[in-house]
Amino acid sequence: MAASKVSKASRFPWPWRIGLGVPILLGLILASAVVISWLTGSEYKPPEQLEVGAAGDYETAAPKLFEEEDVWVVQLPGGEFLALYDRGLERGCPLQWRREFDFMDRSGWFVDACTGSAYDVTGRCFSDACRGRPLDRFSATIDGGNVIVDLRVLHRDLPADANAAPVNPLSD
Repeated sequence: MAASKVSKASRFPWPWRIGLGVPILLGLILASAVVISWLTGSEYKPPEQLEVGAAGDYETAAPKLFEEEDVWVVQLPGGEFLALYDRGLERGCPLQWRREFDFMDRSGWFVDACTGSAYDVTGRCFSDACRGRPLDRFSATIDGGNVIVDLRVLHRDLPADANAAPVNPLSD
């Protein structure tokens, strides 16, 4: 019997045994790592609220980008704060704040990086494709003089106002 076991093992030369053994061993290691990571779970939890600074540090109609959270925070002329989601309505591309961009005889617009759609500081779209529809936004409040953005709920599909006049920092 011992001779038959030796003869079966010798049918596969050593390169074949290594060629089969290494992938099997690596597969077992990878499967073990997946099981361990699944059992331990992820420690990262995205923030539920974002403190974006003191209300007095903001200039009216001068948006500030919080890149990691994809949020633009802007103080409107009446003192209200908006937290706009940094993605355009048509393709979901990032927005750029372009203070010197002229559109509709006004300066100061958010511009969609992919489509070129223009949004005023309130987040309303003034391009033909999305006329009047506002950008998605988060709730922004003032607590103890600090502006707090609630990242738990993104407000989508807000009502459009195609007849509204744009709010721009450099408009006449």
